[in-house]
Amino acid sequence: MAVGRGAGRAWPVAARSMVAVCGAAALLVAAPSCGRVDTGRGDGAPSAIEGARSVGGLGEAPGKFGYPRTLELDVGADSERGGARAWVIDKTGRVQFVDGATGECLRWWRMPETEVGKPVGMTIGVDAAGERVMYVADTHYHRVIVYKLGEVSVEPGATGKGETLAAAAPAEVRRIGGYGMGPGEFIYPTDIAVLTGRGADGRERAVRFYVGEYGGNDRISVFDADWKFLFSFGSFGAGVGESAAGAASAGRDGSGTGGEVSAVQFDRPQTVMLVPSSNGGMELLVCDSRNHRLGRFTLEGRLIGWIGSAEHPGRGLGEFRYPYGICDLGDGTVLVAEYGNNRVQRVELSSGRGLATWGRPGRGEGELATPWAVAIVDRNADGALCYRAINSCLVPLPSMA
Repeated sequence: MAVGRGAGRAWPVAARSMVAVCGAAALLVAAPSCGRVDTGRGDGAPSAIEGARSVGGLGEAPGKFGYPRTLELDVGADSERGGARAWVIDKTGRVQFVDGATGECLRWWRMPETEVGKPVGMTIGVDAAGERVMYVADTHYHRVIVYKLGEVSVEPGATGKGETLAAAAPAEVRRIGGYGMGPGEFIYPTDIAVLTGRGADGRERAVRFYVGEYGGNDRISVFDADWKFLFSFGSFGAGVGESAAGAASAGRDGSGTGGEVSAVQFDRPQTVMLVPSSNGGMELLVCDSRNHRLGRFTLEGRLIGWIGSAEHPGRGLGEFRYPYGICDLGDGTVLVAEYGNNRVQRVELSSGRGLATWGRPGRGEGELATPWAVAIVDRNADGALCYRAINSCLVPLPSMA
């Protein structure tokens, strides 16, 4: 779901920043003119998100959604008209490039095969050569598909507009994986995180990939820049494993990918994301969705710690029910989209404390129904985009200084 840079990428959240949460039919947009900014609930109690309105709706025409499940901001997209741009993949297998403020579809295409299932994860980033690409977890076809995006420039009316907009698929670069439980194979891949670094020429390039999967082979597979399999960690289950700190205090070596790493277990690791760590490097976050927890790992797969618990799912602050999506706010906190609690929760990574929640169950304005993903859409805008299973929505967030 995210690109992580070796030096870290900060996303300072302005007084009102646009954040996205993913769902199924419409696009809710916070109207600055309403003059309201929801500060979230500090007690975890359900509450409607104030100041949100809907655009789009259920349907198969461009700009409509059929249960969107993955959403990704495109910071490299051409945006001459201003506003946030994002990619959405829904349960019909359509990939749409949308204007985050209006919900207008600017480009779309359909996945090459959709009969047995649709993607549940996507990442916009760069490849080993530094070219802009889209990585799609083509879940039910047991593979990752890479599309070349280049500079996405949209000329309104060139290929139609609105419901007449013609499909325009980019070039497919490669496919990775195949059905199986061996190295480099997948059962049901869910998401891709891309670790990047700068070469001698100063250009940013992919240096490593992390792919989550479920289906009995619940693990994280790690690949080098050329998609050569390096190692994997995790297995199916609810085991907590042992943190690198715990291994060190007990006099064991916590530096490899055996022992304490293999003891870590997952039950549908839905989203993987790279974020800056407290030591100046990067760490990997994993939404271990059916274990109701968020895992923190080193780049070599060593457990740093868990937030939430498989034994105690809940609705309180710091508790989760089916966390599906995460978004880094760049200040040591993240937003977590909870499929089971129908809300978005802000969590402090270092302490595991829940700070505030937004949303309550429902299909009305400001309500969420089984949200799948959450992402910063425009850090300088007057709202926050919430992607939910009933629709995508933009909601205002308070100052997070």
